[in-house]
Formats: sequence, C-alpha cells, structure tokens
Amino acid sequence: MTKPNRLILWGWFNSNLVLNRLIPDIEQNCIQDGIRYPIAYKIFQKNKLAPNQLYFHHSYAESNISMGQEYQYIALMENYKILPDSIQTCHSKIICFFTPYKSQPSEYTMHGHHETSLIQFKQGIPQMIYDELLEIRQLPFSPNHKQICLY
Repeated sequence: MTKPNRLILWGWFNSNLVLNRLIPDIEQNCIQDGIRYPIAYKIFQKNKLAPNQLYFHHSYAESNISMGQEYQYIALMENYKILPDSIQTCHSKIICFFTPYKSQPSEYTMHGHHETSLIQFKQGIPQMIYDELLEIRQLPFSPNHKQICLY
C-alpha cells in the first residue's frame, strides 16, 4: 500500500489559529515578499475559508506532489505503516500547499519537505481526523506519534 504520492498528516490547524495567525501571516508574507506562485495564490484566495476543508501540517513528502492531487482513501498509520483495518474511502483534494519559510501559497510540496497544506474533503471531513489527529492550537507545535495517511 505504499504510494509515491501519499500524504502523511501530522496535525490539523484549529480554526481560531487559522483565522488569527495562519491566514494573516500568509497574506502579510505575500504583501511583503511578493506573490511567488500566482496560480496558487488565486486558488487560495478563492478557497481559504470554504466548507469541508482543513489546514494541515504534514510529514516529509515522499515525492513531489502538486496542488490538485486527489486521494481516494484515508487510513491511520503506525510507524509510517498503514493500519489495514482503519482504511476508509475518502475523496479529498489538495487545494494548495504553503512554503515552509515566510509561508505563502505554493503549487507543490517538494520531496523531503514537511509543510502546510489546505485539503478539501468532498463528502465532509472524516471523523477520524478529529478523533485521532493532533489539533494544532498554537505555533510552534510538536507532532505526536499519531499519523493519518491520504493515498
């Protein structure tokens, strides 16, 4: 079940943190440093507060992944291995990624980097995310041992 484009999620950002810190920081970085990825910026502006999506911090990417990547499944992981009994159908899509330094919308995440992503869930956010994954309430944060994989 190893997929080169799977995305391993470490935690989801609390809505207060998104509204009061994450989005203002992203927008300020775009003003100060210029918009590096205009297509990603436009998509971010259109979708930054849309329903059925969350901002995530994800583990090191196993490959380069482009925004727009779609996933069909979600599963719990232990030691970076998918727990077969936890696999659920979950149609999701990467809206955009965010650069790690002076965060702003990006069209991709690079192999070996851990960054932030905005992900939309077509049938609503799976309860597994709220039940099992770390809720990020402040920055910086330290990931715990729980992981969820989109593939």
